[in-house]
Amino acid sequence: MTMALYPRKLTPLLQSRLSKWPITVLTGARQSGKTTLVRELLPSGDERPSAYFSLDDPDERLRLAADPVRRLDHGTQLVILDEVQKLPGLLDSVKLLADQRKGHRFLLLGSSQILLLRQVRETLAGRATLLDLWPLAIVERVEGNAAPDSGLDRIWQEWESALQQMAAKAPTAELGRHWRNAADEALRWGGYPALEGFNGNERLVWLRDFRRTYLERDLADLGRVSDLDQFALAQNLVAARTAQILSYSELSRELGVAVNTVKRYLRFLEISYQILLLRPLLPTVSARFVKSPKVYWTDPGPARLLSGRMGLDDGHLFETFVLDELLRWMSWQQDPPHIHFYRTHARREVDFVLHSPQRLLAIEAKASSRTHQLDARPLKELLDTVRIPGLSKDAKRLGLVINRGREVERLAPGIWTIPDWRLFGPAR
Repeated sequence: MTMALYPRKLTPLLQSRLSKWPITVLTGARQSGKTTLVRELLPSGDERPSAYFSLDDPDERLRLAADPVRRLDHGTQLVILDEVQKLPGLLDSVKLLADQRKGHRFLLLGSSQILLLRQVRETLAGRATLLDLWPLAIVERVEGNAAPDSGLDRIWQEWESALQQMAAKAPTAELGRHWRNAADEALRWGGYPALEGFNGNERLVWLRDFRRTYLERDLADLGRVSDLDQFALAQNLVAARTAQILSYSELSRELGVAVNTVKRYLRFLEISYQILLLRPLLPTVSARFVKSPKVYWTDPGPARLLSGRMGLDDGHLFETFVLDELLRWMSWQQDPPHIHFYRTHARREVDFVLHSPQRLLAIEAKASSRTHQLDARPLKELLDTVRIPGLSKDAKRLGLVINRGREVERLAPGIWTIPDWRLFGPAR
């Protein structure tokens, strides 16, 4: 079966970085579409030829290791090194060629973060720009050469006026059904491109195979794990805690291993893009705040499979889905905002806080189809009273409650409710 090619919102940013930097590093989970992007989608917007090397191929690794400078010297051609973490010694040769200032350009692809980025920091500091590619966002599930702006793109640019227009003009019934279904599919199965075109049973098989591939291949890249069964159980336990405060000691007790072993397992999951540890917002006020991170699986499909929670109305999985769509959106921003969660020891909490010097966007995720006035209270408290380091006094402030409903509505001054499919789907 031929896999459909979906336009990726990251493509324009990637093309811009390639034109300005000698070395561009694109990392992301295995099967997120990195190779497809650079071999199938990128050439359509870049007329310059490229040379492609896959370091998954052991023979290619041997040839490159034997004479790296000569084999990588392709003049002004773009040289693409796929799965470069398998031969990190190549980075010295990449650095040498880039420093010659003869127009050499390199695009380095990798499925793991720290093994690659540690080498980047040590060897390519000041020469490389870094980008992440996540699985498909909802707005990327379209045909054509370019994905449209999402509702969140429009809100971030136009702020509350965008919400007013969205509330006044709903999409047609047919379009509404289409994008509600697209959001439900993303929540149910996630965004790995290979899943598109499969039915439910085939998708379960693919996700199980994806997990096995991760255990057998990615762990071989990342480091030695003596007990794969124990690590697989750790995956299940972490997935069951997605969107919750992380407790290393609790996981240690359930697994029957030392806390340091748990930390090593979680580090492996994090640097291979399987989980994200979201840090808390620590405002400049005297209240006591939670300092532990929250753990999120980075795609809803594997999270549901590993946790065994299959319902679409599960609050933790819906919150995970919202976080994952926010990560995808942030990846294609020229200047992405910071993202945290907010929680005090009195359990006053806001799921996500996106902030730049001039904007503060507070977000609550609710898996229900309706939003109530009480849902606006934690957003109002954060927007009205919490001082955030680096936020200017005249910064724009806005609160959103994301649900699975149909209407865009104003809940209170500066606070709106919006369905997931209208926020993350095409702006209309």
